[in-house]
Amino acid sequence: MANNADEASELAGLGGALVINMGSVTPEAVSNYLKAAQAYNACGRPVLFDPVGAGATSLRRGAVQSLLASCYFEVIKGNENEIRVLLGDFSTQQRGVDSGASTSSDIEKALLAQKLAKQERNVVVLTGQTDYISDGTRTYAVKNGHEYLSRVTGTGCVLGTTLAACVAAHREDRLLAVLSGMLMFEIASEKAGRREDVKGPGTFVPAFIDELYIIAKQVQESDAGWTASAKIEAVDV
Repeated sequence: MANNADEASELAGLGGALVINMGSVTPEAVSNYLKAAQAYNACGRPVLFDPVGAGATSLRRGAVQSLLASCYFEVIKGNENEIRVLLGDFSTQQRGVDSGASTSSDIEKALLAQKLAKQERNVVVLTGQTDYISDGTRTYAVKNGHEYLSRVTGTGCVLGTTLAACVAAHREDRLLAVLSGMLMFEIASEKAGRREDVKGPGTFVPAFIDELYIIAKQVQESDAGWTASAKIEAVDV
């Protein structure tokens, strides 16, 4: 949660990953994003970029272009509209951070993720009712998740940190790392949503955090039982 880019070089030296969540696009914030990402790039540590509301204003579109031109992001996570903006498509006006209703087919969404991954030479996560993950060569669809995730503010931020942590921990195959993190996150949300003590979004949040913790413990203990409910498909694009 460091907001001062002058700390980035030291923090990068400690390992881990950097998450840049473009919640604020003040000149100071964008400067900090650039400095921090470049510091992690210099140390060979992974950087995840979440271009929040990228298509909402010209200021945000400009910030995105500046960041893409100046830094390397191992992972980019965004909804359909945000991914389109990163590909230079400004035809859809985004309202706030939400993607809005989509008119794209499943294969079109998979192609968007693949195209940006090829362009940026990284892993792209296109989030939605079905999530699409691609490294430009391999593309997967993940159909797990729970509707309460879209009813609670901040779940996208939690997903970003989960994916970044997985990439930092498994450097051999970042697509596999991102895919694993996505499944952990989405399956935890399903488990939380089924609990009898969950009555709505308010009670869902602590239950979701508990279930994510439980799955993380199972991973540490090499218990793969939680993956039995995984809904994942390879997409031929």
